[in-house]
Amino acid sequence: MMEPMSQLCERARAWASLRADGELSELESALLEAHLGRCVDCRAFAASLESVSFALRTARLEHASPVPVTPLTHPHRRTFVRTMQFAVAAAVVVATGFVASASGPAPQAARTAKPVAMVAGFDSPDGLRELRRPGLIEKQQRQLPRNRFVPGIAV
Repeated sequence: MMEPMSQLCERARAWASLRADGELSELESALLEAHLGRCVDCRAFAASLESVSFALRTARLEHASPVPVTPLTHPHRRTFVRTMQFAVAAAVVVATGFVASASGPAPQAARTAKPVAMVAGFDSPDGLRELRRPGLIEKQQRQLPRNRFVPGIAV
């Protein structure tokens, strides 16, 4: 069973990876070296990472050979592929319709729209306080700015 790694070791291994790519800062490099001086496992990990990185950087670049592309020469094959595409698309449409009809009609409560009133937005908390202050001080019912639909008033 593998022992869980400490956060220091996880961080050191991430730094070792960054160092292999040449992306480690001077401070992080000093911290990594101090950790590698204390931790044998991380030192072995960093050494193997450096050797793999060196091997990849010095390896000769391989170029893939071009793959010849042959057109479909048989006319019946192209027709068969098109027919299968159409059949699959039709099956998807039929299956979607079946699932939609099998789920049943939506409940009446879910289909009716509920009236919603929205208060105009303000850019700062001070604007909201100014809106609420007269209602709190004067105990008056003040008409708040709303969108076009106000519940109880026909448009």
